[in-house]
Amino acid sequence: MTRDPGRPSSPLLLGPLAVLVAFALAVVLWPQTVMGTSLGDFLLVSLVLGGGAAWLTGKAVARAWGPLFHLALYCVLLAAAVRFCHFALFGDELFAPVTSVAEVLFLAAVAALGFRSVRKRQMSVQYGWMFVPAGPLSWRRQDSADADGLKAP
Repeated sequence: MTRDPGRPSSPLLLGPLAVLVAFALAVVLWPQTVMGTSLGDFLLVSLVLGGGAAWLTGKAVARAWGPLFHLALYCVLLAAAVRFCHFALFGDELFAPVTSVAEVLFLAAVAALGFRSVRKRQMSVQYGWMFVPAGPLSWRRQDSADADGLKAP
């Protein structure tokens, strides 16, 4: 069996979803350790601004057909910027190890999902003769019957 990164059970899709679920669980179980100073600061800076920037970063790397390690590097830099915003605006710790790791993981997961959304569109539009969409963030190889127009995608 060949490697199929577009399948719905791909680790490139399930991994970020699992990280987001674990992050949400960690926020519920250990809010002060993961979030830092306050819920409002965390929601504004980490989730809205950082998450939005991570989503757009993932989309930009995918549009440029960049590899995933570029995305990882950008997420580390983005997490440093988000930590600095928490420090400069709200007096949170700059180098809190647990919070910083949680920030990097959260931003990387959101960026990976943004990457995946664009990659699904690229694969199904630019290679429409070979791939068809198979869900919101996945694609599949087109069957020969699909290529002949006998089956709906």
